[in-house]
Formats: sequence, structure tokens, C-alpha cells
Amino acid sequence: MKKTAPQILLVPNFKTFIQASVSGRRLTPAGKKISAGTISNYRHALQLLQEFETKKSIQLRIQLLHRASLRTIQKEKNYWARFFIQFSIFLYKEKGYFDNYAGNNFKVIKTFFNYLQTDKGYSIGNYHKSFKVPLQTTVPVVLYPEQLNFLITNKEFEEQLNPSLKRTKDIFIFGCTVALRVSDLMNLKKTNLAYTEKEVYLIINTQKTGTEVRIPLPDYALKIIDRYKRKAGKYIIPRLSTPNLNIQVKKLIEKAGWTYTLTKTINRQGKVMEIKNPNGTTWKFYQHITAHTMRRTAITTLLIMGVPELLVRKISGHAPGSKEFYKYVAISQQYLSNEVQNAFRKLVNDPAFLSTHYTI
Repeated sequence: MKKTAPQILLVPNFKTFIQASVSGRRLTPAGKKISAGTISNYRHALQLLQEFETKKSIQLRIQLLHRASLRTIQKEKNYWARFFIQFSIFLYKEKGYFDNYAGNNFKVIKTFFNYLQTDKGYSIGNYHKSFKVPLQTTVPVVLYPEQLNFLITNKEFEEQLNPSLKRTKDIFIFGCTVALRVSDLMNLKKTNLAYTEKEVYLIINTQKTGTEVRIPLPDYALKIIDRYKRKAGKYIIPRLSTPNLNIQVKKLIEKAGWTYTLTKTINRQGKVMEIKNPNGTTWKFYQHITAHTMRRTAITTLLIMGVPELLVRKISGHAPGSKEFYKYVAISQQYLSNEVQNAFRKLVNDPAFLSTHYTI
């Protein structure tokens, strides 16, 4: 009788992988517990794998390759190459997903295979490393310094706002200053403030990275804290749910008059596609704004204003070499390039400007 190589089933082992992450037996490379958001992504990936198995009437299995023959190794390589093609078709064609979501699910599957190798010690090959999806190349939407300055300083605009939008403006300005994730921002308490003779600092440990961050607060941020020191209770600023804050900040930015069109795009299998509004029109700038825009704006503003990248990463909690962080570096560089080009144009084409500002 022909001897068959040992196998394990994918789904039961994927469940074990999730349980290990929930219980704390499996930790991040930095030794921290896996976050609830990451575990949620794991569960969604498992649901998709189970749905894929049901539709295809198969059970995905993983061949153990200890002392496997060259023929077995080649067969396993072909097996996972077919899986990648078929699962990609399932994600794109049947589920209608785009590169960002498809890529996230393949990333989870690759993490699971690494777990089988490193934590369980299974010899399963490195076929999962060939699971590659085109990266989503989106540019974060941010407010530029002149827009943020308008929100901070323009009293005439502030007087036009109702109490609800005034509160939203204060939260938004504070968020655009401290570069925190929304979850961290909404949980700031008065105990997070540290006072010295010269400055007031915000001291926090970010949820995602667990690192301590000390952020000096400007006068306008201190005025916002002072405005809500009674109403906010033990917290620094009023607390809004993320969905509510997303709605309110769009209203605020629309009220500011930033309603110019700004195309929204998404990638599917490497091709850029424009996403229209439900009414079939191109998106407006204010419709792109969400609660997360605060953090993006703060990071971009600090870079544009000349704060070194190392210090900005310290404040934002991004790891060295973070691809996400360098999106903001690119935005700030483009802004600075535009400003330099404007200066050169004035030098060549605007003698009135030179005579007004400089005399010999």
C-alpha cells in the first residue's frame, strides 16, 4: 500500500491560531497581546475561508513536508498556487472586494502560516510567501496648515456655528494638534496632564504601540481644555462616538466652505477605479473628512512645519520604516515643493512683490 504524507486541516488549526491570540499564548513580536481589532480581522478571514470551502465543496488541507519527496513538494507548491488564484477570484469576483481588503485577508493567512511554522513547529514550506496582492496606493486626505489656522483663529467663522459644531470644532482642532488615534483621544483624562513651570504636557500610552508619549500643548489647546474642564468630567475634552464624530466633522468642514471636488479612488487587482457618490457625482473635499483625519492632519502639519521625522514618529507612535508614516512625509514634501515653486515664480514674475517687500 502506498504511504501518504501526513496532513492537517486548515480551518481547525486556524481556530486554534485565533484562540491562542485571544488567550495571550500568542503575542506580537514586541511581546504584547494581540489587539481586539487584529483578532477581529482574524475572525473575518476565517469566515471567508469557511465560506470558500462550502462553495467549492472542499476541505483545505496543509501537507506536512518533513522528509517529503521532490514530487510531493512540487505538488504542494501547485496546490497553493491554485488556492491563491481561486481564493482571489472568490474575493474579487464573488465577494466584490478591492485590493485593500483582499490584501488584508491574504496578510492574515500568511500570518497564520507563519504561526504554524514558528509556534507549532510544522514543516509546511514557504508557499504562502507568494500570496501577493497589489498594494492600495491611496494618499491620505488632510487639512493643510492654512486650513487648520483658519479653524483655530477665525472668530467670525466660529460665531456662525451652533453649539454642537463649536464643540466639534474644538475636538477636531485638539485632535489635529496631538496626533492621537481616535480611541486614545476620546479616553484622555485630566490625569494625563503634567504641569511644569513653562509648559503643560499631555502624557499618554497609546493603545496600539504601548509607548509613552509626552506632547507639549500650545495655548489654543489649553484654552479648549479649560473650556470643557467642568462639562467633560474626568476627561479632557467632550466624548463623542466615532460614527457621530464622523458626521459632525463633515458638517464642520462643509460649513468652512471647503466643498471643492476631490476624486475618491480605490484599487481592484492593481487598476485604479473612481468611486462615485450614491447620487453618481464626484466626491467633495468635506465628504472625505473623518475622525481619523485629525491624526493625519497633525502628523502632516508637524512635518510641514519642520519637526524632524524622528520626533514626529515619537509623537504619533509609528514604528521606524513604517510605510503608513511615509505617506505623510510624501504629502508634506509635496506641500513644501509647491511653496518653493511659488517663491521662485514670485522671484521671476512678480517685480511688484519684490519692490514692496525688499528695498536696497
